[in-house]
Amino acid sequence: MSRETLQLRLLKTNLAFFALLLLGTTWQLWTPQTRFPQIPLFEWVSALPAGIDWLTLTIMLTTAGCLLLFSVVPLCLRKPAPEPGVNWQRICGLLFLVAYVVSVVFDQHRLQPWTYQFALGLLLLTSLTPARAIRLLRLFVISIYVYSALSKCDASFVQTLGRQLAEGLFSSIGISTAFWSPKTLGWIAATFPMGELLVAAGLFFRRTRKPALVAAIGMHVCLMLAIGPWGLNHYQGVLIWNVYFIIQDLLLFMRNPTLDRPRAVKDDAQLEAERLAPARVPGIERVPLLLVWLAILAPLFEPTGYFDHWPAWGLYASRHDRVVLMIDEEARAELPASLQPFVDPPQPLSTWCRVRVERWSLAELGAPLYPQARFQLGVAIGVGRMLESQSPAAEVTPRIRILFEGAADRWTGKRKVSEYTGLKEIDALSDRFWLNTLPRPVAQAD
Repeated sequence: MSRETLQLRLLKTNLAFFALLLLGTTWQLWTPQTRFPQIPLFEWVSALPAGIDWLTLTIMLTTAGCLLLFSVVPLCLRKPAPEPGVNWQRICGLLFLVAYVVSVVFDQHRLQPWTYQFALGLLLLTSLTPARAIRLLRLFVISIYVYSALSKCDASFVQTLGRQLAEGLFSSIGISTAFWSPKTLGWIAATFPMGELLVAAGLFFRRTRKPALVAAIGMHVCLMLAIGPWGLNHYQGVLIWNVYFIIQDLLLFMRNPTLDRPRAVKDDAQLEAERLAPARVPGIERVPLLLVWLAILAPLFEPTGYFDHWPAWGLYASRHDRVVLMIDEEARAELPASLQPFVDPPQPLSTWCRVRVERWSLAELGAPLYPQARFQLGVAIGVGRMLESQSPAAEVTPRIRILFEGAADRWTGKRKVSEYTGLKEIDALSDRFWLNTLPRPVAQAD
């Protein structure tokens, strides 16, 4: 078996296994649930039967499971090239992507970065020749590091999430930051995106790949410490995704003598693999190539507002615009019991309580809140409709308010904040967005 074939099978095994694991961990997100508002990508989708969610989830689980078997069985049997069931693997990779796209159309919350990465990765690894798939996957992973680092290069990250990550990291190893100044924590936070950029640059060049790989693994370990049970205690899906990244980086960037030798030199195993490999149809390869290159280049449009933050790998970034949901203190008892624990007490001399929607999402779905403002607006409208159905008087006495916080200034971290009170005012904000902000009616999700 050639080293490229072995590398490809290990990559597919890793990707399919973690896809199944994370789909299982967040299964509530992929079903027609009523625990949390579902915001379709287009308004007309709400008229479609919610049972399609079960179909897309079944397809994703089945295709990922089949690809895992297609990779594990030959590895256990040490079966040489060519790959078994090449055409079936192509079909599985394509079906996983199509099912994922359909599921996102039914709920934007499902545009989780790990699923987006897995859908493209499975298509790439099943549709291209091993050498081309591995090279392009390397470039794709490096682009994730680059965009993730650039999204954190602003004052907002240094002042907020960056400091929290620094505090979580040091507390996980028993070092208290209680008496550290904000300036000290800010300088530490500023090193995070710089380190990520250096890792990306190091992985790109072959001569610096080995130390960059060590740094990348260290970076993921530090992040796991910061957000793990001993640090900020975030949800387990992030920890699982970081474990996936460590294994993926080892498989992609660890020195491979066979792959690093000049292209003109080929051993007998490679020549035999090429002789036995099935004929490739150029059209089949062009489609995944185009999709992956679009995924690599499209994040460049994120600063313009025409591309979402998570598909642009704005991971743990805090600069994006957002919606803060607040309800009247008297309306708290009318909320679902599952939401009430995530409502803060009102500030002094105020009757408005902040709703921690991000914590509600983690508790109910096991997934973080989608950071796009239009989605968060849709969640606010969904909560407002819950209150309206419980108390028609809410139309006269508003019980819901939002603070629409614009994107933070890159240098100062300041935001422009607008306030809207009452469901009627909040509903009118939907006209600002091209894509849908209205939640799927609960009755159709039963």
